[in-house]
Amino acid sequence: MKQPELGKIITNLRNEKGLTQEELVDKCNISVRTIQRIEAGEVTPRSFTIKTILAALDYNLENLKSLFPNEEKRNWSVSKNQVLALNLAIIAGIIYFFIGFVEVYFDLDIEDFKTVNTSTSIYISVKLISLVSMVFLYTGFVVSGTIFSNYLLRISSIVAIFTFGIGYVFDIFTWYNPLDSEEYFLVVLSIIFGCAYVLNGIGVLRLKSHLDKNLPTLTGIILIITGATFIVVFLFLIGVFLLIPLTILQIILLYKIKEEITK
Repeated sequence: MKQPELGKIITNLRNEKGLTQEELVDKCNISVRTIQRIEAGEVTPRSFTIKTILAALDYNLENLKSLFPNEEKRNWSVSKNQVLALNLAIIAGIIYFFIGFVEVYFDLDIEDFKTVNTSTSIYISVKLISLVSMVFLYTGFVVSGTIFSNYLLRISSIVAIFTFGIGYVFDIFTWYNPLDSEEYFLVVLSIIFGCAYVLNGIGVLRLKSHLDKNLPTLTGIILIITGATFIVVFLFLIGVFLLIPLTILQIILLYKIKEEITK
């Protein structure tokens, strides 16, 4: 969007309303530093930010379109629900990260836990918390794919949700009903998980054109490597350990995406 004209207009509108920058912050819930940088013409804000500021100033965005010839090129239509979904995804990612340690601990010693009277309720609770947090985490990437018209990221994230969901159902089912051919199913699931990670990694790599390319590149590469270890099957334990830095990077990436679209 065109600067410094935008900053001057917002400054004039704010002055006409008799508002200080701090009072404008209270009305639109955008940081005072961001308001200062926009008015000074130091940053090029996104449409979400401009709409929020202009709404607080009771001004119609349509009146400013002539100043923003490049706005259509971004083609970003961001709703409050999408921002909310990203916030929930970040929180869910943090929960998913920590509950993952408990989940892995249970899975590695599953036979011992089955001998404990309270183990069933604890195990199922951990699995359900992990499942729900995983769904919200990857929903954040579904939303990101929608915002940036990154269809591979959106579709691969949906596939990941269903694929990993099947894994959780399998874990819970086999807790109550152990299968003679359980190892065969685990091999199949490992390969399916690996494919989901690889596809999602390629989708994340395509975010390089919208964000600082280093973070999407690193996250995408680790997703692909993690997927490869699951596909090879006998390397899946390496993949399990890679999930630790991977989840951290996914959380940071979602935060950067939210930050980018709400500037």
